[in-house]
Amino acid sequence: MPAYRPAKPRRSWVPWVKSALVVGLTLGAGWGVLEFGQRHLNLQKLTIEQVVVTGCKGERLAEIQAIANEVCLGRPLFWFDADRLRERIIAHRWVRGLLIRRDPPDRLALVVEERKPVLWIVQPQGAYLMSDDGHLLDRLGQASAVPIPVVADAASLSDEAVAALIRVASRLRDHQRDFFDRVVELRWTPRGPVAFIEGLKAPLYLSRVDAAKNIPNFQGLFLDQYAGRPEVEQIRYFDLRWDDEVAVGLEDTAAPPKAEANP
Repeated sequence: MPAYRPAKPRRSWVPWVKSALVVGLTLGAGWGVLEFGQRHLNLQKLTIEQVVVTGCKGERLAEIQAIANEVCLGRPLFWFDADRLRERIIAHRWVRGLLIRRDPPDRLALVVEERKPVLWIVQPQGAYLMSDDGHLLDRLGQASAVPIPVVADAASLSDEAVAALIRVASRLRDHQRDFFDRVVELRWTPRGPVAFIEGLKAPLYLSRVDAAKNIPNFQGLFLDQYAGRPEVEQIRYFDLRWDDEVAVGLEDTAAPPKAEANP
């Protein structure tokens, strides 16, 4: 009768060793094939030799290009530190987003999305560009002057007022661009948003719900009846908050103005 031999316990580390050997052999074989192709078949190495940056220009383009060259040039196209590159670029306040695209065999393409300024915010410590998503960007003196509305009224500089004026400016920019380009100042008052445009002293009361409301009506009325005429100096305000009509005020009263025009 054969002697009983107990089964040897299976070592828990054996499967891990086998897996590591398989991975190592696979990587080694791949590296060997790549080296053979590069040396004897004139295959190009998949290393980054060129970084193309689009979506910005001027000093911003030069700044992003320098970062990309430092982080990426000479690195493997599919193994470079993309997270580090993204972190360094997104750290700039004017960058909203970044798209990284690999273009074999040796080129990397970066598409930068800039934040769009909609207001100048004038504070005691200086004037800053404010983006349409609420980020402070360049300070006046560090960037070229941008012809966009200014918010300088002290009562309009609270967080709530600035957030509301960002929405107003974005709405005007996206839906009434010609009018937006003429706005020199925006304020937030108990009546809602107020705009001042170039060539006109009278304030324009805008709708809280839709700041672009009645803009075409106002432009038609102003061009037809007031542009270039001395009567415009007597106007105290234009009220665009009413439905399909523009109210012209000759007196500064708290009561709702009487509609004088229905274009």
